[in-house]
Amino acid sequence: MITSRLFTAPRRAVIGLMLAGSLFLAACGGVAGDSWAGIARDPEGDAVYVAYNERVVALNPSSGAVQWEYKHDGAKFFAVPAIDDGSLYIGDYSGRLHSIKLQDGSRNWLYEPDTENIIGPISLTAGDRVISGVAFNDDKVFFGLGSQNVVAVSRATAEELWTFETGHGVWAAPLYVHAREGDAGSRDTLYAVSLDHHLYALDPETGDELWKRDLGGAAPGNMVYDEQLNRIYIGTFMSELVAVDLDQRAIIDRYETEGWLWGSPAIEVQEDGTETLYFGDLDGYLYAVEVTEDGFSQRWKMKIAEDAIRATPLVTNGLVVVGSKDKNVYAVSKEDGSSEWSDQTSGEALTELVLVPGSDGEQDGSIVVLGTSESDERIVAYNVETGEVDWRYAD
Repeated sequence: MITSRLFTAPRRAVIGLMLAGSLFLAACGGVAGDSWAGIARDPEGDAVYVAYNERVVALNPSSGAVQWEYKHDGAKFFAVPAIDDGSLYIGDYSGRLHSIKLQDGSRNWLYEPDTENIIGPISLTAGDRVISGVAFNDDKVFFGLGSQNVVAVSRATAEELWTFETGHGVWAAPLYVHAREGDAGSRDTLYAVSLDHHLYALDPETGDELWKRDLGGAAPGNMVYDEQLNRIYIGTFMSELVAVDLDQRAIIDRYETEGWLWGSPAIEVQEDGTETLYFGDLDGYLYAVEVTEDGFSQRWKMKIAEDAIRATPLVTNGLVVVGSKDKNVYAVSKEDGSSEWSDQTSGEALTELVLVPGSDGEQDGSIVVLGTSESDERIVAYNVETGEVDWRYAD
């Protein structure tokens, strides 16, 4: 079943390429402060981690108090931190990757790309920027570069192990998928998407290409893996959500949206196995789309914001919570998209959202944490049920 209208209008394709190029220059070549904060939470720990401009900070999720702060000379951070096994991994705008101890913010190691210098600091090698988050396996960390390519480094030593060449920038975090249990033909695979319109399946040990598919548009946002159906869902700048079946290595459906898709969908699986994807677009629409054997089936779509919804929605307590470039945060019913509460923020709310459960891990009393573009309200935490502000952090 093809849910969307398939079209390749030359005018739309040209405009898309021009706008993607301007966005690329803004995200990869701008100055400090031209992007948004990266926010993450360790499910096993008790902190919210924020990467923005020249620092990474750990915040107390109950009060917003700073627990520790990490800085490195010349580093500027705009990627989303990734957390695993007591460490935080974050790339910077000099193409470096930092491994930081969650306990106290001290550094485990620093990966620096090789440069070819002719005299002193004068280099023949152009600098690059890490915009994406990272993926892991037991011994490697994988990340993309803003101009092009995917890099693998050793988790123990930060040694560069391999580089895979893409045709354009990699803004999304790679996705590591383990071999499926009981499937003799399955193998561990690293997936990466690029602004060159392609999904790549790579051998994580060597970086060799296993296969690739043309998505029909630049893919700036993170992929979502559907373990139940062994699929990947990817949003593109051609205003489509694409479903790729990994067994068939083929696109099985495309869902057309009103605007470009940058953020990844949030996937919710019910007890009966029913799966629903929630995602927003850059025209301010929010969607609820059910996953079927054939592809997608729309439940509802709603124009809830006056400007872009860039980040992945947060689904909790029967609500879907999103921030927008229009300087608002919205909570709507996941059943029909009707409004439950909203609040105006100081700046554009384009960051990923993080849920901090209430006491004893319960959803009651939980808070949602998001960031804005303004320094006086860099991070704001809302009570999920009421929409009241719990605390703010200013940088």
